[in-house]
Amino acid sequence: MNLDGLLRDKRIIVLCGAGGVGKTTTAAALGVAAARAGRHVLVLTIDPARRLAEAMGLKENGAEPTSVPPERLYADGPRGTGRLDVWMLEPRIVFERMVRRLSATESAARAVLEHRLYRFLSELVAGVQEYAAAEALDGFLAEGHYDLILLDTPPSRHALDFLEAPGRLSRFLDDRVISLFGPDSGRTGRLWQGAQALVGRVLDGIFGGGFAQEMRSFVAAFGGLFAGIRLHSDRLREHLSSKDAAFLLVTSPEAAALREATFFQETLQAKGLPFAGYVLNRSWAREDSLAPAANLKPHASNAADTDAVIGLEHLAGLEDARAKAHRSLLARLAEGLPRGALAIAAPDAGADLEDFRGLVHLGDALTVA
Repeated sequence: MNLDGLLRDKRIIVLCGAGGVGKTTTAAALGVAAARAGRHVLVLTIDPARRLAEAMGLKENGAEPTSVPPERLYADGPRGTGRLDVWMLEPRIVFERMVRRLSATESAARAVLEHRLYRFLSELVAGVQEYAAAEALDGFLAEGHYDLILLDTPPSRHALDFLEAPGRLSRFLDDRVISLFGPDSGRTGRLWQGAQALVGRVLDGIFGGGFAQEMRSFVAAFGGLFAGIRLHSDRLREHLSSKDAAFLLVTSPEAAALREATFFQETLQAKGLPFAGYVLNRSWAREDSLAPAANLKPHASNAADTDAVIGLEHLAGLEDARAKAHRSLLARLAEGLPRGALAIAAPDAGADLEDFRGLVHLGDALTVA
């Protein structure tokens, strides 16, 4: 299957890879291509560069996805039926939606959202961005408004942390914490009550008087959401393991990025997640006309022209060598791929991404490869 087939047949495409390899640009270009092919698409991104945000029409990030105007999406031809929405991940908004969705009443939601420990937790827990990405993806899938969601994962050494983030939050306030601080632990023995009192004194000593009571009130408000959080986590894992999902690893010709890409592939396959292939970004592998022309020097009319020809031949030789090296890298990535997985080269778009047309051209280049 090629990228065009993935965009046509999948419901979720997750783009992983090291930081700085162009995941966001690739996600945006694929979103443009899928929308122009007739699908209703959401690109869920993390922090696009200013010029990319401007090219996509993201002037301000609101509480809801921003729609790319049809006149921009179809500027070069007749208007189609596809739609492209873009949303930059905002953890605060994601968490508030989650709390309101899982709370039985609005007053119960307010009890969590207005609690001081909730604000600390939402800002300080490790993996907050990864958890927000996972929760946002689950929420948009549950709403069912989109044919395809492209997720630009948070920059991370493992690039799959967002899969583990819901479990990390559950472990932070697991059943033992709830039983220790919750109002209905069901344990009344002296030993258990003594343990509660000891933990309370220790926490008050570390964080200040009254902290243990604050923790009890927070667990009382938040603890009821945990079953929903675990349900969301399990549901998302099912989605991401299904035939409706695909994981693309975006890499670059840099050695460190390539090492991480192969590590990501091994991790995906070990987790049983649908690895769809590689995109070798910012590559010259598709440039096949860089070999220096022969016998140019006889056409030089003077010494200055000869020097210029020699210089140009040298530059052309360097570019040709780079293209050959990138083709070799692409061939190495293609070795040992599972059946149906792909390895394609994406051109170095460079200054072409200054406007929306650059994304259109990059999307076209990716989907015809």
